[in-house]
Amino acid sequence: MLNVSAAPDQDADPAASPSSRILCLYEQLRAHNSPAPSPAVNALFADLVSACVSGDATDAAAALSDPRIVGVRADLIRLCAEGESLLENGWARRVLAAADARAEMAAFPYLGNYEQLARLELHALAGAGHRPQDTRRVCFIGGGPLPLSAMLLCSRLTAHITVVDRDIEAVELSRRLVDRLLPAQRISVVQADAASASDMARAVAGCDVVVVAALVGTTQAQKRAALQAIGTSVEPGTYVVVRSADGLRSLLYPVVDIRDVRDAGLVPEAIVHPLGEVINSVLVTRRH
Repeated sequence: MLNVSAAPDQDADPAASPSSRILCLYEQLRAHNSPAPSPAVNALFADLVSACVSGDATDAAAALSDPRIVGVRADLIRLCAEGESLLENGWARRVLAAADARAEMAAFPYLGNYEQLARLELHALAGAGHRPQDTRRVCFIGGGPLPLSAMLLCSRLTAHITVVDRDIEAVELSRRLVDRLLPAQRISVVQADAASASDMARAVAGCDVVVVAALVGTTQAQKRAALQAIGTSVEPGTYVVVRSADGLRSLLYPVVDIRDVRDAGLVPEAIVHPLGEVINSVLVTRRH
């Protein structure tokens, strides 16, 4: 196991190939007992994100075909997912403990990224034919303990939003945050499993738009199960926005297979692969 504070030759050299840089950062992250937030872990994740958003198509093709990357890809995504969950859990508690919860929430370091992604999703929906003013109910699946995306959608739409997560601790933290930050109660938070057709049938009933978070299923099998449950539960005409990843960014978040989307009864209508700071791709589908 590598020591992140060890000799300089263990540092991730920005001039190294994307594969070598990513592998070095991965090994340094694994050297920690936990990917929980700390100055060292935060710096490593920041460098990893930078490595994955700065590469071009040639870099991505080389890295994604590198046997060393192929061998660690699933564990790297798992590590990133765990780190994101711990980061959001810590910030949820921090906001709840603050005297001024709104000011504390505004200090969240990735708030700008969430805002850009929310705008991107709404524009992608509009490009696929959805009219925001017609939105009555939205279901956000995989809200986690810090339901920022759902809260940002709430600020941009007049619809009621249901946030879904399968983890009871995340649900409780999310409920407390919503009660603290949005007293108008336009968001409800429920516990449900995205892979359960019966759970999804209750959660998405009457929804015009369903948003599926990037970490709803970190493996292809889990993604497939969730898409099947969602696809069979939504009503005809419902838009389903599925967050995915492209290129080197697919080392941070899992890729959604278009074939699995179609097998779930959803018709792909638009896809956006951002080139800036936003990591997630946006796939707009619809139940016909």
